[in-house]
Amino acid sequence: MLKSYAAIYKQGHLDWLDDAPEQDNVKVIVTLVETIPQNLPVRAQEILQQAWVCMEKPHTIQQIDNDIAEMRSEWK
Repeated sequence: MLKSYAAIYKQGHLDWLDDAPEQDNVKVIVTLVETIPQNLPVRAQEILQQAWVCMEKPHTIQQIDNDIAEMRSEWK
């Protein structure tokens, strides 16, 4: 099973933002999360920021459904 951990890559090392993996010397896959471009319209920046926040920590299905419902209500 794959587990996700948030970290900042700095000077060749990963600085964990939350809990670090319990195991040592394990194979990892690193996905770089780009910062949000500042030249986008303000509303697009807000939507992208909400999406990045959803990726920060694992969510339950119920939390994801609630987030989607909240976003849909904002669009109406």
